[in-house]
Amino acid sequence: MNTIVFHWFVSLVQTGAVLILSCGLTVLFGAEPKRDVVYDTKHERDVLDFWPAVARDGPAPVFVWFHGGGFQTGDKSEFEKNRSAMLQAYQDAGFAVASCNYPLLSEDVDHLEIARHCARAIQFVRSQSKDWQIDAERIVCGGASAGAIISEYLAYQDDYAAPESDDAVARLSSRPNVVVSLWQPWRTKEIIIPLMDAGESPVFLYSNAPPKDKIHPPWAADLVYKKAQKLAIPTLMYGGDRNDLPQVAAGTSWLEQAVQFCQEHLGQ
Repeated sequence: MNTIVFHWFVSLVQTGAVLILSCGLTVLFGAEPKRDVVYDTKHERDVLDFWPAVARDGPAPVFVWFHGGGFQTGDKSEFEKNRSAMLQAYQDAGFAVASCNYPLLSEDVDHLEIARHCARAIQFVRSQSKDWQIDAERIVCGGASAGAIISEYLAYQDDYAAPESDDAVARLSSRPNVVVSLWQPWRTKEIIIPLMDAGESPVFLYSNAPPKDKIHPPWAADLVYKKAQKLAIPTLMYGGDRNDLPQVAAGTSWLEQAVQFCQEHLGQ
């Protein structure tokens, strides 16, 4: 490889471009994520990882992930390690992606305090719209188990935005435009259902929990689905082979359907 070609190759790698080799192989070089970005200074776990959108013209929609763990365990790194297919699917669809940590339950931190920190994460992501080349009006929140509750709570609870605040980030909306809920947990009836109102964020639900699962019973996802239908909130729900929830059509997957649902309701 001569010097000119070598420098051209390096430039492509550094910019996250697509390289078409002479043998016909296409290699996608994604931009490196920003690690441990501080979204607030009130707690040491107020950090997130951010993956810029790959090869996209114009501001990108954002998929923001909140990990599970019963509000007592879990870490943002699990998204990249255990849900790499989801990360790849949203990147392939032109999304930027963020995975967030948040404070865990303790004597000083209750569920409402956790929600406040997660709301701040969404506000912070919106505040980075120019620097990160993202669209602040096209944000998806997703999570599994506790992360599902967090995502729905932010969508259906009153907005945390404080228009009169001196803090520019605090003035921004904390509400996502679409929600993706995986493995809906049992406290759904008490926490989420009373918050839902007509005209609020579309919600996609998936669970492969068996009927006897006491933490993630399939009926919890069905509760959200039926409440959304009653309120005319756009919704889809799928299950896996371990329960009786609706199954995806042959030739597709729940993940493909989730990405498509997000794109449709973000106006892509």
